[in-house]
Amino acid sequence: MQGSRFFSSIFLTLFAAALFSLNADAQSVGTQTSESNTFEANRQAAMRGDASAQFHLGTLYLTGEGVPKDEVKAAEWFKRAAEQGLAEAQSSLGLLYAEGRGVPKDEAKATEWYRKAAEQRFAVAQFNLGVRYATGRGVSKDEEKAAEWYKKAAEQGDADAQSSLGALYSAGRGLPKDEEKAAEWYKKAAEQGLVRAQAVLGVLYLEGRGVPKDDAKAAQWFRKAAEKGNIHAQFILGTLFNNGRGVPRNETQAAEWFRKAAEQGYADAQSNLGALYAEGRGVPKDDAKATEWFQKAAEQGDVDAQINLAVLYRDGRGVPKDEAKAAEWFRKAAEQGHVSGQAILGVLYLTGRSVPKDDAQAAEWFRKAAEQGHTNAQFLLGVQYLKGRGVPKDEAQAGEWYKKAAEQGDASAQYSLGILYSDGRGVPKDEERAAQWYRKAAEQGNPYAQYSLGAQYLHGRGVPQDDVKALEWIRKAAEQGLAHAQFGLGILFDNGRGVPKDTTQAAEWYRKAAEQGEADAQYALGTMYRDGRGVPKDETQASEWLRKAAEGGVSSHEVP
Repeated sequence: MQGSRFFSSIFLTLFAAALFSLNADAQSVGTQTSESNTFEANRQAAMRGDASAQFHLGTLYLTGEGVPKDEVKAAEWFKRAAEQGLAEAQSSLGLLYAEGRGVPKDEAKATEWYRKAAEQRFAVAQFNLGVRYATGRGVSKDEEKAAEWYKKAAEQGDADAQSSLGALYSAGRGLPKDEEKAAEWYKKAAEQGLVRAQAVLGVLYLEGRGVPKDDAKAAQWFRKAAEKGNIHAQFILGTLFNNGRGVPRNETQAAEWFRKAAEQGYADAQSNLGALYAEGRGVPKDDAKATEWFQKAAEQGDVDAQINLAVLYRDGRGVPKDEAKAAEWFRKAAEQGHVSGQAILGVLYLTGRSVPKDDAQAAEWFRKAAEQGHTNAQFLLGVQYLKGRGVPKDEAQAGEWYKKAAEQGDASAQYSLGILYSDGRGVPKDEERAAQWYRKAAEQGNPYAQYSLGAQYLHGRGVPQDDVKALEWIRKAAEQGLAHAQFGLGILFDNGRGVPKDTTQAAEWYRKAAEQGEADAQYALGTMYRDGRGVPKDETQASEWLRKAAEGGVSSHEVP
């Protein structure tokens, strides 16, 4: 299963929230009402021309406190107060024009009234005017002016403005890029309790941007934001607990925070929670619940969840086994560019498992994954070219793709590239390079490469002839159960090459290979029983093994 993830790019999401929180302008209405500001008292004062009373009366109509809610009347009273120069009313009237509440939506008029209030140093209006310049709503977009108005509001303590100013400093938009100043303004907003600023500040501490890198402080700020319901912070805090960064590792806590974000619909958290259920980490192992959470994330397009859901359908874990659904989810992930999904889909087309067998489609998906650097896909694409399956046969292309995978350490590709060099297929014949690639694969435990390297030493091809090293590598392959290597090892013992002659050992290795159906070994073992070499003479056993050898196409063979 794909493990839990932390994406540093989540900063971009939080940054965008800090910078463009104003698609809905900051509210400034109704902040000064109290029980003493009754409707009747305000109405009488408002009729006498009292601007403050007019504003409060507008607020009562807007909120429906003590009077039926009426946004048209609210706008009328705000306008009377605004025209008398009351900044709060000007700002509130700007908000109504911005949102089309009680008046026709009019961005230009919204900007006009915000500006009147902003010029009176009303912080909320300064912030909202900054938003207009940042987004080009009601004015020409101008990030320098946005920064100017944000700064005016921020210096008065407006948390939204402080956060947005931090975002501009972080991005170098409207003023010179300055990570330290960005962190300073985010911190001011965070200390006032602005949740998105707390989450961004956590990222800054986690990445050491504008502040010293400090995982513990990052965790503290993420917790503050997470406890107020910020899904990004909940997800990252879960990741920190899962990985033990800035907090003691605690998979139970990780699961709890992933769950909080998952229940709010956050796909990454849903995917990670599914992985915890699939693996039984922090929660009891439960494939059905894993499936449920993977499904939620997969339906939102989370590629890791799509892969994991496909695996559960393929294996019948938590859901009835359904290879067609598995293929469907592998395809969804592959079409989004998930490299493993592409490679797996290629294998499905190659084998015809749950999709129609199609070598051309297999090659296409292998190529997509190979071009992203997937080593196994590179190797399999090389095989396609070598065999001319789904692509024109091209041994040079095969060699190129084998080499790409081999250089990334793929043992099968290293072995296969060694064969090409040994045979001079697609590459110039070069026994030294063949031996080099065999060795790389052999040292990773590939039995075919071990046997081939042993053969190189046995015959002095690409390496100095050395029976002892030949025996060493052939034995490694034989001990892994490679029948041809077992037969070869038997020959070495039979002839005393690299080891003292030992017909008993020879017979033992011939038997291992013979029992796997190696016809040459069957013939050799039969002759040993016939001649009583290394085993007691036994005509019945001799006949049996010679018969098996003949059925395998070997009826006479001179064992060296």
